[in-house]
Amino acid sequence: MKRGIFFKSIFAATLLSVSATATAQQNTSDQTINDSLAKSKPVVAAQPQEGKVKVDFYGFIRNDIFYDTRQNIGAGENIVPLYPRDRALDVNGEDINDSPKFHMLSVVSRAGINVKGPDVLGAKTAGILEGEFFGATEGGINEFRLRHAYITLDWEKTQLGVGQYWHPMVILDCLPNVVNYSTGSPIFALNRNPQVRLTHKLSDQFKVIAAINSQRDFTPNTAPYRDSGMPSTHLQFQYKSSKFVAGIAGQYEELRPQLSSGTPPIVNNNRVKSFTAMAYAKAITKPLTISASAMMGQNAASLVMLGGFVGYAAPGQADIFRTMNTRSAWIDFQQTTTKKVAFGLFAGYVKNMGADNPVEGRVATTYGVTSSWGAISATPGGRSVDHLWRVVPRVDWVLSKAIRLRFEVENTVATWGDAQPSGRGIGNEFNARNNRFHVATFFMF
Repeated sequence: MKRGIFFKSIFAATLLSVSATATAQQNTSDQTINDSLAKSKPVVAAQPQEGKVKVDFYGFIRNDIFYDTRQNIGAGENIVPLYPRDRALDVNGEDINDSPKFHMLSVVSRAGINVKGPDVLGAKTAGILEGEFFGATEGGINEFRLRHAYITLDWEKTQLGVGQYWHPMVILDCLPNVVNYSTGSPIFALNRNPQVRLTHKLSDQFKVIAAINSQRDFTPNTAPYRDSGMPSTHLQFQYKSSKFVAGIAGQYEELRPQLSSGTPPIVNNNRVKSFTAMAYAKAITKPLTISASAMMGQNAASLVMLGGFVGYAAPGQADIFRTMNTRSAWIDFQQTTTKKVAFGLFAGYVKNMGADNPVEGRVATTYGVTSSWGAISATPGGRSVDHLWRVVPRVDWVLSKAIRLRFEVENTVATWGDAQPSGRGIGNEFNARNNRFHVATFFMF
């Protein structure tokens, strides 16, 4: 179906069931004015009559204007800046990448539909279908892409969710409140996955979350995930009250990067096994909301973080793989004493720890989205980001119930070094610094 016909059909169906004055309940709160924080949860509404489905339409029109003092590695024409580029000297010894950049985009604008259905098996049913114009892996910017396509069945203490939704490591109750569409990556985990998620309330404050996930949009190649023959698994425990949130989470993942190696081919059954653990907390006080988390990750490139895995090749033998280790921590402060103008600050750090036990005497190659962007290498003569830190002050203006204005200055420093067989960057270090001045406007509906 052509995109124009698709949108007209969706819009027409929505108008038949939604009041023209309906607003997006979960997208208009102070906590979620950043599009990356929009908690796309099935809306709580009156249960429809038996056999009928209630539909609510929501979204926003967003425009971004940003200026960088240095060239960057990023996604979507750098609306998602990740790493200031390494030094690149011309014949006169001048740094080619020490050059500013300016851009304006509206591709993060989005639309979605929340649905409420009749009870099934004693559970209340709901769903969400949401998209934007950021583009997908195979397409380009301005292309429409799927963000969420997720259904839930809610019993008294248990919820079953199926479909594409935020990765369980993206904790909606504890997020960086930055303006930038990167949502804090490569320091903070960012991903949406096809998944099956089970959430069970142990009490009014405690719940346990278990999920199985696959990989779709946040990797240059989904084959290693599919060819493993098994999903990644996730387990999380969370405490939540009106003033405090805390939790721990872990994920185990197994990839099969190659079915065969070399020419002529030899079957390769070697796997990449990785485990990621995270702890997080959020405190809501009268002057400030403080959120923070720390992560020990492996193959963190699948979460758009610094890392990935390394393959070691030798003639006539199957490649051997080692997962890379990543450490990160961040903290975010958001003013809560005013509803019209609020100041905030984000600070974070991520470290590339490299792969344990590199295989000597073989050709080393890094894999993952971080490697495909050119930020990680294990090849002699290559360069890798060894660590990165970021400090981002911001201010938010609520001009009306529908109109928001946000501004931040993102100061990022990435330390590049000579690529090691482990994927680390050590030797001939260079600190690449970028300051991004970013204004975003929102029209919420």
